Amino acid sequence: MDPEVRIPGPLRLIHGETATLFDVLLVYVVGVVFGVLALVFASTRVEALPAWKAALLFVLAADVSGGTMAGFTAGTDAYYGNRPGLRWGVIFIHFIEPGLLFLLFDGRLAYWIFLYAYTAASASLVNVIPGGQRQQGAAAALVVIGIVILLPIGLSAPFLAWFGPVYMLKLILGFAVRRSAGS
Repeated sequence: MDPEVRIPGPLRLIHGETATLFDVLLVYVVGVVFGVLALVFASTRVEALPAWKAALLFVLAADVSGGTMAGFTAGTDAYYGNRPGLRWGVIFIHFIEPGLLFLLFDGRLAYWIFLYAYTAASASLVNVIPGGQRQQGAAAALVVIGIVILLPIGLSAPFLAWFGPVYMLKLILGFAVRRSAGS
């Protein structure tokens, strides 16, 4: 049996009130690995990436990838299942990541607006569908459609091509789907 840990206050937004040790470690390992990979991708394509931009890129990559993993965990699902208003808040506050990437790395405004609007609308639609199985199917379909739309649009900073698909996985498939019966 995987040990369960009680999560301290501020980290409950990520893990819920309790989580398995495996889930907590998975979220942070994936976040760190993905953050490092994002820096490697960027360093091969950007001649001089200032340290502050590198740090911000690391944090954004770790947030979106670790947050994707957290969205699939039972602790996070239970936490937001008991707080539907907070679930809506999380969906709509996530304009920050695409906004920062637009401002700091890639000025294709239409791409970032579409990514946020499509993701927020899709996550909202999934959130109101009754039944976890229906939600999961609809969410998967919406993520696939979103990826198919986004990839041909492209970015002026191709080292960020990972962000859109992972962002949609995080919010549409990982976060908006209620997996437990009480959620």
